[in-house]
Amino acid sequence: MSVSIVKYYGSQLGKCGYCTGIHCSKSNGMHAYRLDCQDYQNLIDRGWRRCGNYCYKLKNKETCCPCYTIKCDALEFKLTKSNKRILRRMNRFLRDGKRDPVEQVARAGNEDDVTASVDAPASEPQPQMPDKSPAVINVEQAVSLAKAQKSKAKPARAAQVPLTQSPSQGSTKSAAVISNKPCKKAKQMRLERRQAKLGDTAQQSSQKAFTQEKSLTDFLSATSETNKHHLKNEKPDDGPEMGYGSFHQQYWLDEKLIAVGVIDILPGSVSSVYFFYDPDYSFLSLGTYGSLREIDFVQTIAATTPALKYYYMGFYIHSCPKMRYKGKLSASYLLCPETYVWILLTDVIRSKLDKNKYQRLNEDAAARDVNEFLLEHLDEVLLLLDATTCMQYKDYVQITGTDSDRVEIIEYSELVGKVCAHRMLYVNMA
Repeated sequence: MSVSIVKYYGSQLGKCGYCTGIHCSKSNGMHAYRLDCQDYQNLIDRGWRRCGNYCYKLKNKETCCPCYTIKCDALEFKLTKSNKRILRRMNRFLRDGKRDPVEQVARAGNEDDVTASVDAPASEPQPQMPDKSPAVINVEQAVSLAKAQKSKAKPARAAQVPLTQSPSQGSTKSAAVISNKPCKKAKQMRLERRQAKLGDTAQQSSQKAFTQEKSLTDFLSATSETNKHHLKNEKPDDGPEMGYGSFHQQYWLDEKLIAVGVIDILPGSVSSVYFFYDPDYSFLSLGTYGSLREIDFVQTIAATTPALKYYYMGFYIHSCPKMRYKGKLSASYLLCPETYVWILLTDVIRSKLDKNKYQRLNEDAAARDVNEFLLEHLDEVLLLLDATTCMQYKDYVQITGTDSDRVEIIEYSELVGKVCAHRMLYVNMA
């Protein structure tokens, strides 16, 4: 059984990376000495996000740019025309080794091409870290104590992997079939007329080949050994077996590393943490291409682990136009910041966010957070007092005779939810 150990920092105020305002981004933060993957899955399903070992949750009602956690159902995802255009561009470049100047001119004049905005912010602006140094503790000793304290508790399902450990992991072929309704184009019509002269058999064969819709996997595997260039995700022979935790996906063009994606593989999702790339290859729309690769990766995992079918893209910031690109992926959902249920992102939701940048999202006024932390749950919150002492809050108050940290502990518990408050170790060192 793995145990999460966190130090809560409370409210944080800093510069906003979206509107560039000063002292207007409001959040709550904590440092994770150790973070169990199931705990982190629960945290991001309550609006938390991580930057290295620092975890933060925006105060959406108060902050300048409300941030809504967004996820995509990878098994329901469908390629758009823009997605297909990006995949074809990549496949042509890998095949011929040339950049198509005509296509670049067309792209520059096409405002509907999602790549015009998707590659500007390769990674989300990161929060301002608190000007505090986390206390030094003996993590392994604390974990041993926590195991003894929680011996009667149900073990967590997820295997713990330190967030700082990021071995390379490669993508494989998708097991999911993705299809859109095909439309008849001029090229297809010319082909039909030509084949009509050769007989019905040839026409039917050509028609079948032309009208069968390609899946995401078809596009990603449309390369061969005859290509001018070869793009691959590196997976070293001596790398670890894929489990839960943090991984790097490396994109190599011949012998050159041109992009890196940092992902967290969690019990119910693959969360995209960062994606950065060589700007010399921005014409390949690597930001979008990386997202499609990661969706394909989720589909692959879901073939054997059905519960792991969601692709988390971080935050959707409707008030920041350059960050709206995430909402263009089909089958995307936003997390309600009050009830923590997922709401399908539709034009109706977008219209509401146009009128008011903060929205509850869940239209059911009676709905409540099923993981809500109440005062009656306070006694069972786990505290780590030093490297050799951990106990529940009720025992802490009885032994020390003080509850001076009560307000802060309640605030932390309400933010992480009842489940995590009773499972993670809250560092309460002087």
